[in-house]
Amino acid sequence: MIIAIDGPSGCGKTSTAKLLSKKLGINYCDSGILYRSITFYLISQKINLDDLAAVKKEVLSIEIEYDILRNRVFINRKNVTEFTRLPKVTVSVSKVSSMKIVRDKLINIQRDLINSGDIVIDGRDIGTTVFPNADYKFYLDATLKIRAKRRFNQLKNKKVEIDYKTVLQMIKDRDDFDRSRVNSPLCKAADALLLDTTNLTLESQVNKIIAIIVNTNKNEVR
Repeated sequence: MIIAIDGPSGCGKTSTAKLLSKKLGINYCDSGILYRSITFYLISQKINLDDLAAVKKEVLSIEIEYDILRNRVFINRKNVTEFTRLPKVTVSVSKVSSMKIVRDKLINIQRDLINSGDIVIDGRDIGTTVFPNADYKFYLDATLKIRAKRRFNQLKNKKVEIDYKTVLQMIKDRDDFDRSRVNSPLCKAADALLLDTTNLTLESQVNKIIAIIVNTNKNEVR
């Protein structure tokens, strides 16, 4: 069974996917950490991200391993997981993740994960590109202000000095970039169920998804 959860920044897809996998007792894949790992590696190797030829050469040469049970990423056998949330990675990950060579490399890695059993995987193109035939597809969304508020609170809890207006603009810019990129743009799959999380708690949105899966009702989120 493959459960695909897509959506924009701050919609709650990662928290939802994690809790859903825990409640269902199945594997969870954080696709974002894969893109972040490559971003970190390219930065650490001082690769100019505007030099597509250099990026392509580096990406084709690296070996990536994903430990789905511990959510760890190894590049050339080195664990880079702890570096994937560095500010310099966050600033550049949208650019790197939009590159076709990067997406092509990671699509194969993500698709191989189904060999480990049932899986919940979240991202921005899971239901449209990575697993277009997923058993269940959900597209989570919320108002821009709510998504920005959630991200602001996350950063505040991590002691990151930033104001709400800056976060709001960051979320808006990321939305615009993801939806307009040429390679696998962010969009709802035609057969995905839309779940508006604006006024939902994490627990309630996960329970809604579980109810649909249990009842095999793919027509409507009530």
